Amino acid sequence: MHLHRIVPTALCCGLALAATVEAGAQAGMSEAEATQLLGAAGFRMSGGQPLDRCGRPANPRVAFVDLNADKRPEALFIDQSSCYAPTGRYFAVLTKEGGAWRALTNGTGTVQSQRTRTAGWLDLRVAEPGCTKDFRFQGNRYAPASNCEGSSVEAAAPPQPAPQASAPVLAAKPQAATGGAPTKLSSAEEAAAFKAAGFSRRGNKWRTDCDDASSPSYEPGAIDKVADLNGDGRPEVLITEGGTSCYGRTGQGYFVVTKLANGGWKLVTNGTGGAEFLNTKGAEGWPDLQVNGPGFCFPVLRWNGREYALQRWQYDGKACRPPR
Repeated sequence: MHLHRIVPTALCCGLALAATVEAGAQAGMSEAEATQLLGAAGFRMSGGQPLDRCGRPANPRVAFVDLNADKRPEALFIDQSSCYAPTGRYFAVLTKEGGAWRALTNGTGTVQSQRTRTAGWLDLRVAEPGCTKDFRFQGNRYAPASNCEGSSVEAAAPPQPAPQASAPVLAAKPQAATGGAPTKLSSAEEAAAFKAAGFSRRGNKWRTDCDDASSPSYEPGAIDKVADLNGDGRPEVLITEGGTSCYGRTGQGYFVVTKLANGGWKLVTNGTGGAEFLNTKGAEGWPDLQVNGPGFCFPVLRWNGREYALQRWQYDGKACRPPR
């Protein structure tokens, strides 16, 4: 599928969405937007041709569907290839914000919508051999809401489960120490967390120096998660900021700050991409951090007692070769 030929298709590959296909709205997409859309969907480009994770020419099909009833379509990509083991199918769901497309979720398997909604967005179900999980909209993306057996990921876990790199905890709330850390901050604490991450308040928005007011894709700082990540009874905060002019094809940056024993806040790490905390842990109980972005091989950072440093590369919990 070359860039000038990107056109909507009918709903396919097991997707049964109770929503309207907005085919005509996306016809005539510019080459620049098609390039950005394909990159956000996880396809590396070469000579105007999208490539699958094996680096072979891909022919993904795309459908445009309104998932949240806002009369603006989201994009569903489906690609079939032997590279997408074990199902042979890859999917990505994207939304357009400002002038850029951003991934809401992606993975292998067959994706179907449900009749229920969360925060106005249709719930999804992803099926792979031996595992079917429900996904719900969580603030700015879809996250697992159940395990393979259909039980809620919010349910209490057995004591000290064995670490599994393949089980990200996007929707699960990390365990807090006895007494618990707050999962919601006061206005003063929010301000302190933003300032520790390097943000300043302009009007009613928090922004970094990366702010490009002329870019339609820019998204000011937002608190994505408040949780006790390392079990010390004090909260950590994940802050995001968006914009292709700031963060390139990934369109997002992340900042992790922690509350200190003296009541102050400190920046732990930051970078370009989407931050995803895993069940595996490094020093002092800090969870490993996977940095998601375009493509099919993501870096996983591990806390070594001083900083988050590169520990491995993986995709869907399996080792992979980093992009060149």
